[in-house]
Amino acid sequence: MKSNLRKGWISFRKMIRRTLYPLFNQIRFKIFTISSILPLTAALTLGFIVFHYSITIITNNEYERIQMLSKRADDQLNQYLYDMRMAFSLLSGDIVRNGSSLTQSDIVKVLEQYKYGSTSFWQEVYYVSNDLTKYPSSGIKDPPKSKLKQLFDETVQDNTNLYSMGPYLDTAKGLTFSFSRIVRSGADINGILVADINLANLNDSIAKINFDRRISMILYNKQYDPVLTDIKLTSGKYSPLMPVLKGWLQDKSHTHDFIEVKETNTRYLVTRSFIGFNEFSLVYFVDENSFLSKVNDLRTFAFYLAVVCSLLMIVSSLHLAGYINKPIRKMIRDMEKVKSGNLKTRIQFSRNDEFLTLSNSFNDMLIRIETLIEEKSKVEVMKKQAELKALQSQINPHFLYNTLNSINALLDLKRTEQIPVIVRSLVRLFQYTMDKQGEWVQIETELNGLQYYVELQQIRYANKFKIEYNLSDTLLQLGILKLTLQPIVENCIFHGIKGKGRQGIIKVGGEIQPNRSSVLLYVEDNGVGIRPERLSTLLEQKEPMVPKLDGYNSIGLNNVHERLQLHFGPEFGLKIWSEVDKGTRVEIHYPVVLLDRSEKECML
Repeated sequence: MKSNLRKGWISFRKMIRRTLYPLFNQIRFKIFTISSILPLTAALTLGFIVFHYSITIITNNEYERIQMLSKRADDQLNQYLYDMRMAFSLLSGDIVRNGSSLTQSDIVKVLEQYKYGSTSFWQEVYYVSNDLTKYPSSGIKDPPKSKLKQLFDETVQDNTNLYSMGPYLDTAKGLTFSFSRIVRSGADINGILVADINLANLNDSIAKINFDRRISMILYNKQYDPVLTDIKLTSGKYSPLMPVLKGWLQDKSHTHDFIEVKETNTRYLVTRSFIGFNEFSLVYFVDENSFLSKVNDLRTFAFYLAVVCSLLMIVSSLHLAGYINKPIRKMIRDMEKVKSGNLKTRIQFSRNDEFLTLSNSFNDMLIRIETLIEEKSKVEVMKKQAELKALQSQINPHFLYNTLNSINALLDLKRTEQIPVIVRSLVRLFQYTMDKQGEWVQIETELNGLQYYVELQQIRYANKFKIEYNLSDTLLQLGILKLTLQPIVENCIFHGIKGKGRQGIIKVGGEIQPNRSSVLLYVEDNGVGIRPERLSTLLEQKEPMVPKLDGYNSIGLNNVHERLQLHFGPEFGLKIWSEVDKGTRVEIHYPVVLLDRSEKECML
């Protein structure tokens, strides 16, 4: 049973591959995809981006509105706290100014003066001495001694210019919130001033700032107990929100964010600012649905509109695919004839559009191919002749003259033991240069040819320089353009070492780059260097076509640079660093070249 199911599944997959794969590869399917699916995808993606961008803009606007309300409430509360501090400062100053001469009746009189003069939110202001004696500004029943002691001790321990306590329940005043401050005479504590706040009046004053019917406000003390509230939510939403909101407030780095209440499946935009006193948190929050409901309606409308537009686009795309596919199939049939060798085939169209231009271009191409086939043999003959002329023009007669002159000088000096070395090196160098096996050689072969050239120059200049090689065996087996190193070393001798007062050193080395895809060779000397203005244009100017006076051939640095770039692209070639009186370094950068067996032999 399982075997039959497996065979059936394999047969089904083969059938799908035979029927669907050719369809997917057809141009009409690709045209349909490009003209319908891709635009639809782009439109949906754009719509998605616009939708979320709109949500971001609306959310930012709502956040700015909340920030504005928060700023106004923050300013008013901070102004109130500033007024409170100033009133306490004046009040404590009046109490301390008369020192011990101030009687109980005097203290009460001073308190009565400030009860209504400083702020309308004061419910009562009183003074508590060190012995916990209360000097009231009204006839309201005194709080218990335990409450006075707690307030006195916490104010002294806090040791700030304004301490807050509450909200707490007072038997005479109900829910109470108190501010207090230490009264000092020098370093001595005389007592504390206390002001009980009318929370109802203060709450109404702050609530009037919030004119938005959707945005709620809560002022929390440092224990995260509500002090002032302006709630616009129903109790069904408010009660589940409070624990989540308090948990969010525990992290003081939270200033604005979305919080989610899973119980009601509701998200709220919340902002928190710190009142500049006692770490009070002023929190504003709003239900996300209250400002995004219209965007959600727009999303539903856009969905139905997208469905209609998609159907229209699919129909038009199918028609366009058929219109384009028909002439393409005709061109394919005619091209198959050309493929079989019939170059006389011509594509004919009666329609006047891009397909007519394409068919005419194809017909012209066939005519041109026939012409090129005839010209090919002529071009090959001309190419061989040009290669021969290039080889013949490589040898500089001045170099040969100078070498023969060196042999003559050695004969005059009776130093005939060096003449065989010169002749051998000269012959080997000519053999390497005029060898016609190809443009590519192994780096090892290029170094051998370079060494023959160096031997001739060292004899001519009486060992004015020495050369050092630092190349690994692996690197030596890779390929290089023939006559790449010799022109660079020649440049080091004539322009770097020759003008130097002492013996120069030329170093030739290289490595395979870490990516294993390119080679970096270098030739450096400790010669006279190159001036900056000359260095900046060294690889830009064209080398002269005539041989250099003392050089071996007419191949210069610019020539080597161009050859490398013609083969591998502008990212490869030569790079030159030089400093006057210190030397020059030329780097040769090109991709790794692996030679086949037939190219690995170069007779010297």
